[in-house]
Amino acid sequence: MKNTLIIGDRIDVDELKSIQLNILMVIDEFCRNNEINYSLACGSLLGAIRHNGFIPWDDDIDIQLLREDYNKLLVEFPQMYSHVSLISLERDKRWNRAYARAYDVRTIETEGVNGEIDGIGVGIDVFPIDKVPNDEKQWLKYNKTRMFIQDIYQLKLMRWSKKRSLIRNLIVILAHVALFPLSLRGISKRIDSLAQKYNPCLSDYLYETCQGIGKNRERFLLSDFSDYIDADFENNKLKIIVGYDDYLKNTYGNYMVLPPSEKRVSHHQFTAYWKEPVN
Repeated sequence: MKNTLIIGDRIDVDELKSIQLNILMVIDEFCRNNEINYSLACGSLLGAIRHNGFIPWDDDIDIQLLREDYNKLLVEFPQMYSHVSLISLERDKRWNRAYARAYDVRTIETEGVNGEIDGIGVGIDVFPIDKVPNDEKQWLKYNKTRMFIQDIYQLKLMRWSKKRSLIRNLIVILAHVALFPLSLRGISKRIDSLAQKYNPCLSDYLYETCQGIGKNRERFLLSDFSDYIDADFENNKLKIIVGYDDYLKNTYGNYMVLPPSEKRVSHHQFTAYWKEPVN
């Protein structure tokens, strides 16, 4: 679905970070007021520990919640809290991801995945964390299925690109033809269903099943999410899991060592604007 809203001034990277941080503070306030636990996640958690804020060459924010807290957030967060809205599979039939997003309603994104849905602006990703099998063989089988469905989702997102060879572009086109009956929302609902499969079971392990990354990562220990502490992030105190060291080692290895200079690049894939005020 193409954006039909009138857009105003373009948002630069510094302003983008400021908007995202403001959204995070709104979520933090709501969660603390409603006894909902969350944690900075992925590069945001790494940034908090290694840089006390954003990774200098990064420009997004991610948080994660155990499924029980995630569901509570989806149920209790108002349609509008200040200038922030929360969208998810459960809250909006247009949404096509297996995780939620909190976004600033005064902004709009184009040229990215969000640009396919009218009205979705600059935001932060909100990931659920779910139980996964205790048994190693069962986990490997489960993870293989998870990645297969995630790969289908990624194929649906791919478009013709000049950076790809002709043969690879033809493969993408053929994949689109084969996957035509499947919608992104339908695939996301399948990912979400798989993610919650083992939540009723006793398990010592968790995983970010709704994310499309982490093919070679190990499961996370349930004990790493047993409590939450505050960490410095851009001169604010924000929540992180008590087992952040295990999480970061699992995700990034020796995470305190900076990557090579050629890998210190932004993954920014969209353009953001302020919406024009309605007179």
